[in-house]
Amino acid sequence: MSCLTVHELELSARVLLRRHGPGAPDEARRQAETCAPGGERHWVATWLVIAELCEELLAGAGPVTHPAG
Repeated sequence: MSCLTVHELELSARVLLRRHGPGAPDEARRQAETCAPGGERHWVATWLVIAELCEELLAGAGPVTHPAG
C-alpha cells in the first residue's frame, strides 16, 4: 500500500471540486462506499479524508499545504 501525501490528498479534493462542484464531498463518500465491499480499508479512509478536505475547501478554508518558497 502506498501512502498519499497531504498535498496529493488536497489536489485530489480540488479535482473533485472542479468536476462535481458542491457535490464533491458526496462523490468522495460514494467512492469510499464502492471500495468498502472489497475490503480495501486504506482506500475507504483515503476517500473519506478527501471528502473532509472538500468540505473544508467549500467552507472557504485555505490550502492545507503550503508550497515551499
